[in-house]
Amino acid sequence: MKVLCKEYGQPVEILKYNDFLGAPCMVSGTGVTADANGKKIVKAGTPWPKNDATCMGILLHDVDVTYGEAPGTYVFEGSIDNTKLTKNNVTVAAEAKAKLPRVTFFD
Repeated sequence: MKVLCKEYGQPVEILKYNDFLGAPCMVSGTGVTADANGKKIVKAGTPWPKNDATCMGILLHDVDVTYGEAPGTYVFEGSIDNTKLTKNNVTVAAEAKAKLPRVTFFD
């Protein structure tokens, strides 16, 4: 039997303004390394599905993929705050940004 620990608190907010359009997605844990607690977390602000020309959007919240694929939401239209991405140790490649004409990145 596995014991699951729930954490309560405010999620990381990457939006500059609250109006956005998003879509549900399944986030894969492939290539994600576990943290000190053994959890695999895909950070909010990570380009989905990859940080390249195949990017379809930016993950809205952290997604726990410790036990395999997990549901998430990606933003395909909205305003993203780059300073919040930097705090979350996420960098979006220029080619990924180019694929998101309806997403504005603010500094």
